[in-house]
Amino acid sequence: VSDGPRPVLLNRTPYDKTHPRYVWIAEEMVRAGYIAVIQDTRGRYQSEGEWVWHLSPEGHRQEAEDGYDSCEWAAGLPGSDGQVGTWGNSYPAGCAWWMAGAQPPSLKAVFASGFPVSHRDSTYAVFETGQRLAWQHRMAVSSRRKAGDDTWPRTVAEAVHNWDLERGKWLWHLPLDTIPDRLWGPTAGPLRRYMADLAAEHWEASWHHEDIAVPTCSLTGLWDRLNECAEHFTEMRSRGPETTRDQHRLVIGPWVHDVEGEPDWVDPRGRGTGRDGGHLAHLLAWYDHHLRGVDSGLGDEPAVKLYIVNEGWRYFSDWPPVEATAESWFLHSGGRAATSGGDGGLDRGSPGVEPADPFVYDPADPVMSLYDGQLVACDQAPMADREDVLVFRSAPLSEDVVVAGRPEARIWLVSDCPDTDVFVRLIEESVDGMAINVCQGVVRARYREGYDSEVFMQPGVATELVVPLLATGFRFVAGSRIRVDVTSSDFPAFDRNHNTGAPYHSDPELRVASQTVFHDQDHPSRVILPILPT
Repeated sequence: VSDGPRPVLLNRTPYDKTHPRYVWIAEEMVRAGYIAVIQDTRGRYQSEGEWVWHLSPEGHRQEAEDGYDSCEWAAGLPGSDGQVGTWGNSYPAGCAWWMAGAQPPSLKAVFASGFPVSHRDSTYAVFETGQRLAWQHRMAVSSRRKAGDDTWPRTVAEAVHNWDLERGKWLWHLPLDTIPDRLWGPTAGPLRRYMADLAAEHWEASWHHEDIAVPTCSLTGLWDRLNECAEHFTEMRSRGPETTRDQHRLVIGPWVHDVEGEPDWVDPRGRGTGRDGGHLAHLLAWYDHHLRGVDSGLGDEPAVKLYIVNEGWRYFSDWPPVEATAESWFLHSGGRAATSGGDGGLDRGSPGVEPADPFVYDPADPVMSLYDGQLVACDQAPMADREDVLVFRSAPLSEDVVVAGRPEARIWLVSDCPDTDVFVRLIEESVDGMAINVCQGVVRARYREGYDSEVFMQPGVATELVVPLLATGFRFVAGSRIRVDVTSSDFPAFDRNHNTGAPYHSDPELRVASQTVFHDQDHPSRVILPILPT
């Protein structure tokens, strides 16, 4: 590697920049010929000033201003050649996008992963109880320390341990907004405002894609709960300056949200991962091409690189793939689809006269999440005997079916409550009986016509609820089954709907909901799959 001037790769983070992960990434960047800069954002760790929470209307404006200044400062560092690239995963990716929108002259390219375009679309305006409360407890450590509060927990490790001890108590606490401030320290106020404003959009209008005149690469995982971040690519291709529209790239791999840690994808069946070097390899190839003039092959590749499980990497010219055709797979049953031993079916045939499937959703006994924190691929066996999970499976497939894009479910539901949730999970059920979640989604009934207006359910009236699922790339091989599970909870990944219609964060009441899913000729419940030619 040359000892002459080098490009700078800048990460702005609210997390601990001394974490071994950041140190490792920085060392690898230096070996590859770059100056690596990892900077505390305003008010975090060693940075002065006051932290302005990103889940607020003000947060993005502060990060844009600070990002501009930081980029120009980095371009002038000793040994810099004046070129800056920015990168980050999750919150730091938001900082990268806001920086780019501010148009610092020295910024030449963007590489970002795991931060969505729309906050509401990525969370479905449903509070992510387990993830958000644990995250807030960890983030409070630095905020307390800067405020002169030396009470325990004093480190992130202590906070993780403390949350493990106390989580069972606070996840179930009602109402949520009465959890003691001591768990959140100085960030209690922003958290409570966020709870109250969850259906407000904090980000969508803040990106200024039309002003970002540099090439961008968006990376995400099939099991990233925030893989709606792929929309950054589509926004740049449709709204960005015409001079760079053909230079944007999208990579969707067999990963989870935490791609920076270079985690091996754990497939419960031990199939190949196709990591292809993972996050860091893609990042370095991107910047070798744009900042160092190294032929990394990017100039010859199509714009979209997608990992298809059970197949491998495939390239497409756009996202979602224009080659995919929307196919409706309809739910069927004899009225006994509850549990994995029920009679639920799934096929391309339109329904006729069929009995509906009732189930009871009790928020005091919700369907529990099969993962702790971030979404992962896992066997659905623990759900097998739950009467509040409706299971619809196809016959063994006679040929492979390849799904690539964002599936969508349309479920006809009757509830005796004014508000409730519908969760839909697309699943691969293999010949050995193992059932692996492919992608999922949820809709809160009151927001079915948009987050800016609440429309409550009418008891006894069948309502079609549209449920967008996460993006995926998956080959269902011949002999396996396509399966769709329908239920009303996934706790604590998502907060329980109390079924009362009252604000979730201040409501102490839980109401049992009697639900009925219809799938007849007048109410054709279905999942719409983007199918590629095999």
